[in-house]
Amino acid sequence: MQWNLQRILKATAYCLTAACLMLGSSYLVADEKGDKKGDEKKEAAKKEEPKKEEPKKEEPKKEEPKKEEPKKEAPKKEDAKPAPKKEEPKKEEPKKEEPKKPAVTVKTLVTNLESPSGIAIQEGTGHVFVASRYGIYRYDAKGKSVDLEIAGYPTDVYGKGPKYNIGPLGVAFMDKDHLVVGDGSRPDGEELVRIYKVVDKPLEKWVKEDTAAQTLGPIKAGEKSAKGEGNFYGVAVGGGDIFITCNGDDTKGWVAKSVIKDGKAGPLEPSIATKEATNVDAPVAITFSPDGKELVIGQMGEVNVADDCLLTFYDPKTGKLTKSLKTGLNDIAGLAYSPKTKKLYATDFSWVDAAKGGLFELKIEGDKVTAEKVISLDKPAAIAFDKEGNLYLTVFGTQGKDPEKSPGSLAVIKAGL
Repeated sequence: MQWNLQRILKATAYCLTAACLMLGSSYLVADEKGDKKGDEKKEAAKKEEPKKEEPKKEEPKKEEPKKEEPKKEAPKKEDAKPAPKKEEPKKEEPKKEEPKKPAVTVKTLVTNLESPSGIAIQEGTGHVFVASRYGIYRYDAKGKSVDLEIAGYPTDVYGKGPKYNIGPLGVAFMDKDHLVVGDGSRPDGEELVRIYKVVDKPLEKWVKEDTAAQTLGPIKAGEKSAKGEGNFYGVAVGGGDIFITCNGDDTKGWVAKSVIKDGKAGPLEPSIATKEATNVDAPVAITFSPDGKELVIGQMGEVNVADDCLLTFYDPKTGKLTKSLKTGLNDIAGLAYSPKTKKLYATDFSWVDAAKGGLFELKIEGDKVTAEKVISLDKPAAIAFDKEGNLYLTVFGTQGKDPEKSPGSLAVIKAGL
């Protein structure tokens, strides 16, 4: 029995040793998955367990940051003082930018127009009449419709790289029922000014260009004009007269005039020799000042020369130049005063660099003009305000890949200028 007891004790000791080895092996695996330091970390891990409990005992220490909360609030109070000072200039910045960057959006109304130029707005209906290569169109803003009114014009070519096919050009209302149309579809010396009677509704069928109620001109070559006049770009009516800018005798730069009497327009005669007065070619854009006392003309100059454009003012009764100002623009093609703000706006066609073209506000201070760009446009031409202050404008645009689609358009900028 003693021997058996010894054997039993040895067997028991052997089993305990094997069990310990197996237990050590399982911790090794766990330790390798954790910090990979093996059995040396067994006891360390067991000793760390009470350390995990220590934070539980230190719970009152967690309350210390709660006691420190007023310390956190203190810097917040200190930061609160300079904070409004930093925000003040930020709030003022948009206020300073608002007048410099007015919200301007151009909405296209009519597309597929070729060489659209003059614009006139009919009193009463608000219909917009637009001249283009193929004739005169009527746009009804309320009905959102466009109709061809007058057609059958021949075609002429104008320009120096690029060149454009043109038809009728400048338009303006003599009264609410009579539309004055300056032609550009014939050679100089053969061009005509037509006056059409228009009603307050679109026609069922367009009429031919020779069905005008009155025809003025032509101004043939002669004593006053060596080559004869043509390309009647701009038309302005005021003070009982019709004024029309011309292209023909470049040594004169004529503006023609017709006196209205008893509702009829008199003979068309060269009246103001702008080239002689300013030494710059090509009167194009024309309008009256809001009080009607000044005739305002944009002297375009040479289309292939930059920065030669003038803004000029004449006495409409005597035809005398009262002021001639450099603008810094390339080619003024349209002029109009806002009926709401009385500000003067101009379009720059900018033949030499189309990227510089657009709509500009012309700010006049004494003998200085500052041209501030309102928005860039691709070869803009005429502009006209309606009585609500909406600005209508024509844009030649750039010919796309489809030769059957004309790039020109009629657009509007909602009231606000």
